[in-house]
Amino acid sequence: MAGRALFTIETIRATKRGLYALQSLEITFLDGDVILTGRVVGIGSRISARTDMRLHEDIHVNRVLSVEVI
Repeated sequence: MAGRALFTIETIRATKRGLYALQSLEITFLDGDVILTGRVVGIGSRISARTDMRLHEDIHVNRVLSVEVI
């Protein structure tokens, strides 16, 4: 996936900031050629998300396919 991002880092950051205590932010993203889904654990200039298997760091916003509040 190259080109424009579906989301901006500011939009994802604002969404995470606006969550209630029991909510979390889940993203679907590309890791190489694999599509993964994980819960966002941190956002700086890049995103960190935890999947069932491991922590994924330095996820560029261009790799994010969807964002969901759960």
